[in-house]
Amino acid sequence: MVDEILHKKQSGRERINADHQVKILLERSSIAAESLSGLYEDKDGLRKEEVAALSGPNEFAEFYSRLRGLKDYHRKFPNEVAEPMQMEFVKLKEARENPSEETQNLIEFTDEEGYGKYLDLHEVYDKFLNLRGVERIDYLTYLETFDRLFDIPKEKKNPEYRRYIEALLDYLYDYSQRVLPLHDVEGELVKIMAEFDEQWSKGTFPGWMKDASSALAHSGAHLDLSAFSSPEELASLGLDRLKQALQALGLKCGGTLEDRAQRLFSTKGVPLDQLDPSLFAKARAGKGRDNSQKQREIAALEAQIYHLTELLGEHRQATRENVERKQARTSDELEEEEEHEEGHESDSDDEETVLYNPKNLPLGWDGKPIPYWLYKLHGLNISYSCEICGNFTYRGPKAFQRHFAEWRHAHGMRCLGIPNTAHFANVTLIEDAVALWHKLKAVKAKERWLPEQEEEYEDSLGNVVNKRTFEDLSRQGLL
Repeated sequence: MVDEILHKKQSGRERINADHQVKILLERSSIAAESLSGLYEDKDGLRKEEVAALSGPNEFAEFYSRLRGLKDYHRKFPNEVAEPMQMEFVKLKEARENPSEETQNLIEFTDEEGYGKYLDLHEVYDKFLNLRGVERIDYLTYLETFDRLFDIPKEKKNPEYRRYIEALLDYLYDYSQRVLPLHDVEGELVKIMAEFDEQWSKGTFPGWMKDASSALAHSGAHLDLSAFSSPEELASLGLDRLKQALQALGLKCGGTLEDRAQRLFSTKGVPLDQLDPSLFAKARAGKGRDNSQKQREIAALEAQIYHLTELLGEHRQATRENVERKQARTSDELEEEEEHEEGHESDSDDEETVLYNPKNLPLGWDGKPIPYWLYKLHGLNISYSCEICGNFTYRGPKAFQRHFAEWRHAHGMRCLGIPNTAHFANVTLIEDAVALWHKLKAVKAKERWLPEQEEEYEDSLGNVVNKRTFEDLSRQGLL
């Protein structure tokens, strides 16, 4: 494993293959350790029997009996050669230094994925276009917004939507397993689900916000029960308004005005899934909790998608750039590239390794270094470091400005507990961001309306004073 890790990788293909080889060796080491542990614990008792046989009164007879068995075996198979275990690792070293076509294509990728360089979301994109009530967008826009699931209204998250996000989650999980084999994706998803359970119980999960003050907030009926202190006040709204609110919740909407008001008022401060099933209409009797459970399962899938999308952020950005580059080419250029790939498919990686690039210039669409004048024109010779992003370095002002709206910077701001708003544009130091956040909170606190200081009262003589002064004077009997 050490040799595999220390071996210099010339391309992304070699890195992925090496990671998978290390994973295979790690799994093999784990299995061997478990086997040795079982032998030492001697659960089947064979080791104890063998030690007893060799240390008993007839130990020499047992020894010569086993020696006789070995001689008989080699007499029966005289030409059999015992290959030492070291030869297997010698063959691995030879395959690493002189890779064959089979070892170079260790993992299966589609042509669009470019052996782990890009995402291939075309099949999932087709499923997205078939969703009802969803805005039709092109593939490039979809790559930018496919993780903004919280923008889709809850009413449109039906079984068809669930099949779509299941397909998206399956692809992202499978792709992360192929590209990042040494990453503990399964363990991270367990932590994400624990965080999701906490957010869901508090009603703060993105896209599924809950208002604990009224069960009507779950249905979208615009009626705030906190403004009503008794069923009699609700009855003043009339039969029709109460019927609409009850129907939005799926509750029984019959009875007199007092019955409807009493039934609706009983939902105040009670979540929808905790209501008495007898309050629901026949069509939805007992289904309140089932619907809540289905919504929770959909939200759990979304939580996993958010994490995997953040994990594959660099691949997503590379995919967007690749799609933009392809769309900017003419048909003749695309045909020329296809012919070039067909003719030089086998040695494409070798060509990448022998490119003369002493100034470490970025590669263009053709896989060759861009001209130096273009490199200077775009300011790629200037590097910008962002402490919030973990001291990540960005080349050129365009990439630097763009990174403020990307996942890496947003994740760093979220870790600091600061919203990634326009106020923090061009702020790269953690100390500056924290100081600015404290300053903004202080400014907002000053702008907040304070009744004791800003609410005005007028006495009988026409004198205008604030609330605190008025109450002090009234207590002293000076008004």
